[in-house]
Amino acid sequence: MVLENLKPKIVWEIFEIIAKTPRPSKHEERIREVIKDFILESGKSNNIDYQINQDSVGNILIRKPATRGMELAPSLMLQAHMDMVCETDRAEGFDFMESGIPLRIQDNKEWLDADGTTLGADDGIGVAFALAILIDPTIDAHGPIEVLLTVNEEDGFDGATLLDPLALDIMSKLMINLDGGLIGSIVVGSVCGRRVRFSKEFDRNVYQEDDGLEFFELSVYGLLSGHSGGDVHLPRANANKIMCRILSKASQEMKLYVCKWLGGTKANVIPAKSIAKFGINSKDQNLLEELIKKEITSIKDYYEKFEPNIKIEYKKSLPDNYFSIEDSQILISTAHLIPSGVLKMSHIYEGFVESSNNFAIVNTEKNDEIFWFYPRSIIRSELDSFCVSLQQLGLLGDWKVFLRPVLPEWLPNLESKFLKYVIKQYETLIKKPVITNIIHGGLETGMISTKISELQMVSFGPTIEGLHSPSERLKISDVGLIYNLIKLIIKELNEM
Repeated sequence: MVLENLKPKIVWEIFEIIAKTPRPSKHEERIREVIKDFILESGKSNNIDYQINQDSVGNILIRKPATRGMELAPSLMLQAHMDMVCETDRAEGFDFMESGIPLRIQDNKEWLDADGTTLGADDGIGVAFALAILIDPTIDAHGPIEVLLTVNEEDGFDGATLLDPLALDIMSKLMINLDGGLIGSIVVGSVCGRRVRFSKEFDRNVYQEDDGLEFFELSVYGLLSGHSGGDVHLPRANANKIMCRILSKASQEMKLYVCKWLGGTKANVIPAKSIAKFGINSKDQNLLEELIKKEITSIKDYYEKFEPNIKIEYKKSLPDNYFSIEDSQILISTAHLIPSGVLKMSHIYEGFVESSNNFAIVNTEKNDEIFWFYPRSIIRSELDSFCVSLQQLGLLGDWKVFLRPVLPEWLPNLESKFLKYVIKQYETLIKKPVITNIIHGGLETGMISTKISELQMVSFGPTIEGLHSPSERLKISDVGLIYNLIKLIIKELNEM
């Protein structure tokens, strides 16, 4: 076992079990059964009668009864999601449907990451915390404990959106979401967001030898990528936007016929790679190469300090079928006009990104989903306004625009008694003030609070960097601290 010498042993052992089990978004069936079997087997061994309920979408709730004399203590729910973002930078790819995560402890012994893939600490470590609390024999006095584990948080929030509190028989009015960080901070709010899709029927011209075209493939890759919400404020390049910058420049100087364009993988991931194939008139070949070289130099000069591994390459390619010049221009122009990154900083919360958009996916091989975007905002009306602008832009190019349901914002309630209690316990543990903050990433808390009335919530967790990218890593020393915090909250909950 890679993690056998790490402490707290109970948490790391569970995390390694989770990491070995494939759990892409929308495919949580294996991890769900592993968790159920694990808890039921633990119950038999320790003579604890766990109750496990499941709703129609696949969320599970595990309840551990209060210990004797603690039956009247408030019921506390620990919440995390079972799925993970599956990204790799391995040249040969990686089969997340069949393979466990290749865990490794970095040479500095301070961080855990994975060899060429996402780590899945988002939110595997949250699941591990929750399950460890359920089976930990050292927690000998506690009120009712519930663990809510949801499906498909990363690709649409289906678990939270379709959550059925009645089927799960949820009793708690206090909840700790274990999908937040950093150490010394408590998340008290998060943004709303919605996925937006652009679709369009593009006809392809069949290539003929007398068309007089030369074909090229342009690749942008090697970018840092990251979480489209949590990392949007960082100086990260978007591969799709770099691609449309170069294609737009070229299309101003010559006729450019797009054959295909593939970029990005998931709505909540900043694209690290984008590849486009296109044709030009043979007479424009020298002009194209001069233009591309100039753009590459300008882009690398700008990004070299914060995207050190950026690669932009082009090469001649075999002839292919291609879009008309009109359709190619609509595709490129629309892509170039879509804003991506920070849209506006907040006037209410100092230093916080109010609104953003991620130009997430381009896929010309699927007419029903050419573009995917993921706008977010802490202000619902600002999100709505930006989505209207996307719809209007779509009209100009005769695009069909589809809006997914809004994932609700979680607005801070700084007067929450539960929040004040958690702050007190946290400060007792770390011996210094704790800060509260809101995050630009979406959390399930907003949607869950619409399902369970009068729910008081906080979110915290260990330090995880590089979320949603192969550079994801988990700070090892934080894990014990957070686990001790959860145990302290449970132990002293009667104080509240």
